[in-house]
Amino acid sequence: MKLSYYDDIFRLSHCYAHNEFAQLRQEILDMKDQLTYYIEDDGEIWGYNIKKNEPVSRVYGFDVFVVRFAFSSVETLHDAKQVQNAKKLMAHLRTEMEEGHAYYNVRIPANIMDVYKCMNDELKRGFFCGGTVEYYIDGHPYEIPYHEGLRIFYPDNAYLQANRDILLDITYQSFKTYQGQYHISPVLCKQASVIYNNWIEWHFDHFEEGRVLVTEYHGEPVGIMTTTETEYAVEATLSGISTKYRKLGAYSSMIGTLVNRAYEHGKTFTTSTQLDNYVVQKTWIGMGARPYFTYYNVHYDFR
Repeated sequence: MKLSYYDDIFRLSHCYAHNEFAQLRQEILDMKDQLTYYIEDDGEIWGYNIKKNEPVSRVYGFDVFVVRFAFSSVETLHDAKQVQNAKKLMAHLRTEMEEGHAYYNVRIPANIMDVYKCMNDELKRGFFCGGTVEYYIDGHPYEIPYHEGLRIFYPDNAYLQANRDILLDITYQSFKTYQGQYHISPVLCKQASVIYNNWIEWHFDHFEEGRVLVTEYHGEPVGIMTTTETEYAVEATLSGISTKYRKLGAYSSMIGTLVNRAYEHGKTFTTSTQLDNYVVQKTWIGMGARPYFTYYNVHYDFR
């Protein structure tokens, strides 16, 4: 199967939901000069972007970069010609990382086998740090079940600051047992929880209207969810539910609120999690979500 690929879940979710990749292909061709490096072959682009992860770099005191790929046209099945391009791309990436003397997270699309194989051939000193699966809901609203005493809303900054300690504690407790790519890395594991805590605190320190959802139960804050929205999609990102109130439907109600927001604005709802986080995936599937994409996180320490 041929498709276009760019590591941007807002664009990808919309493309997969509508099975339409032509516009994405053109966007990749138009943005080729913005890529860190690319190969052009028969009018198609194979490239990648390297961007510094500023929040994670600040936590560890050394440079951490993320590598994201872009392919204007790629075959998910084996193709001998594209193997040549993939090998050239990975060889150049290896050289660039070796000369960069930094820590890198390379996000490998799991459905493009030739790219994944060439990564193994050319990049041999990485840490496999798990995978991420993306889901979408598009084209229909979600009927949020009524739960007596439950209220879902977008708070203003005054509310967030007044309830900051309660809401932050809910998220801290939720992340205590969470294991993501940073926990798996032997280099980053010791301060992994700090990364997630910093991400949620950022939303309190840099308030933006419509970026946070809160759940109250009879006036008590019991849940929080952060969200990002673009012209194509609405994403549910981080969330936390009080351990005392996890059977009330607060989580699914917040997800449903974002699904309906996406539907009302003609956008796709998307969200993601670790491959083995089956509990939330079961909830999403029950709400009509479909998996559309998976990528692997492979870390390289070239400091």
